Amino acid sequence: MVVLDTNVIIDYLLGKSDVVQVIDTFPTNELCMTFVNEFELLKHKNRKELEEPIENLTIYQSSEIAVREAANAYIRLISTGKVMSDNDLMIYGVCIANSEMLLTQDKAFENLHSEFVRILK
Repeated sequence: MVVLDTNVIIDYLLGKSDVVQVIDTFPTNELCMTFVNEFELLKHKNRKELEEPIENLTIYQSSEIAVREAANAYIRLISTGKVMSDNDLMIYGVCIANSEMLLTQDKAFENLHSEFVRILK
């Protein structure tokens, strides 16, 4: 499975060709997101337009392991003078807990130096 970050989902739905090209290389049944991404999308002003396209995605929930992984990432980042949003840390924690790759456009994830993160350029 590939976890799609919120920015990737939005740009895919907007038809941004570079994102569409990458997403279309994965089978639809391998695309998923986290509960954090779902929250970020459903609080969006265009919620109604976003509900249908995401309803078939698998949604990973939080777990004790995910919370601990997010906290560990926070501690590593802080020790190097870097920061990330709590939402991004939780998304990362969920990916690590489930051994899934995160597909994102958010360069802040570069600071994690993780094999579980793929940043679209």
